[in-house]
Amino acid sequence: MLSKQDNHLLTRVGPGTPMGELFRRYWIPALKSDELLSDGKPQRVKLLGEELIAFRDTEGKVGLMEEACPHRGTSLYYGINDGCGLRCMYHGWKFDTNGDCTEIPSEEGDPKFRHKIKIKNYPVKEVKGIVWTYMGPEESQPEFPEFYWMGLPDEYMMSERVWQECNYAQVMENDLDYVHAAFLHKAHGKQETGEGILSTDLGIDPNHPLVKNPPVKQDVEDTNYGKRCVAVGIGNETENAFMEIHYIFPFYTYPPRFEGEDGMWHAFIPRDDYSTWSWDVQFSHNRTIDAQANHERRGLKLDEHFKKQISLENDYAQDRELQKTGNFTGIRGIANQDHAATETMGPIVDRSKEHLGTSDLPIIHMRRLLLQQVKAFQEGAENFKLDNESLRNLYSAGLYDRNEKSWQEAFPLEEQYKKDGQKVKS
Repeated sequence: MLSKQDNHLLTRVGPGTPMGELFRRYWIPALKSDELLSDGKPQRVKLLGEELIAFRDTEGKVGLMEEACPHRGTSLYYGINDGCGLRCMYHGWKFDTNGDCTEIPSEEGDPKFRHKIKIKNYPVKEVKGIVWTYMGPEESQPEFPEFYWMGLPDEYMMSERVWQECNYAQVMENDLDYVHAAFLHKAHGKQETGEGILSTDLGIDPNHPLVKNPPVKQDVEDTNYGKRCVAVGIGNETENAFMEIHYIFPFYTYPPRFEGEDGMWHAFIPRDDYSTWSWDVQFSHNRTIDAQANHERRGLKLDEHFKKQISLENDYAQDRELQKTGNFTGIRGIANQDHAATETMGPIVDRSKEHLGTSDLPIIHMRRLLLQQVKAFQEGAENFKLDNESLRNLYSAGLYDRNEKSWQEAFPLEEQYKKDGQKVKS
């Protein structure tokens, strides 16, 4: 459990909050590139409690800025995007992708006036079909993180984002929870899947190591990117299945996968204190990914605002008969199952009322690292720096080995990922 004070520190992410200011020191996926057309409709996006607007100008450049016009506060979402700028519908004030005011037709008698006007905006970078942003101080801007999947051909990967109705921390905790798959994602019968596909929309095959027995033998290691969470489950009569989850500070993860299975990377970006942008990047290591099968197994059906149509409002389309005959939840879609578990906790779960067990070890370590880092940040310490050489090579890669081996023997941490000078307390 956490104290109410630490739970507040962990979960509050708006401007001026300690965690929010820490998160602003890292690159954040904001929206997908194909959401923005040159001279097309601007898009609203809320990040870390800030109401922002994104647009692509005539030359293809992307701008990400405060939604409210600095003149009188009218929303620029309704503005005109053309001629390399976004023009407010109220008095015609126009801004380029750098946030500079380029025209003020309502004040033509004072040509110097517009040079005093600048709208709050953030730098962006487009990588692999995703628009990323950095929202912190310019002098603290880190190197852009070069994740493993960014080096793969475009046809080897796919990405999705979804608006999740709860705080980022409980979404991320779910991703670090090995044991939940043996229940929440369990299909009652054998599942036929295509090459590399982990599951159907019904769930994971009951013979898969994530499901066939809860992998309660776990440990956690400090690394130069965050935490490596290791679990041991039964593979077969002579072998154990050694699994890993990578928690990359502060809000990225690689959930467990084995050789031959498509990989997955997640980012859990707070919209505000009560909702999250959950990002899924699924990737194949050596072939074109089956995007349709991966999308279908996740089961997400979204509206134009990326809100789920299968949601708490309709009980996640739970089928009680299916729960008896098909899977553990009666809910179709791996993502829908996860969202049902995390959203029904409420917008922010009260962690002072929890009763954690040994199977919650990765969650305990993640919270401890976040709280240790944010408290140090409050005292003026430098934030956790990510090592790009590690990120370029890192992904989840479980394996099978003789069951008399310890996980340290079968599945040691590679030298390049070991902590070197990072101030990380276990």
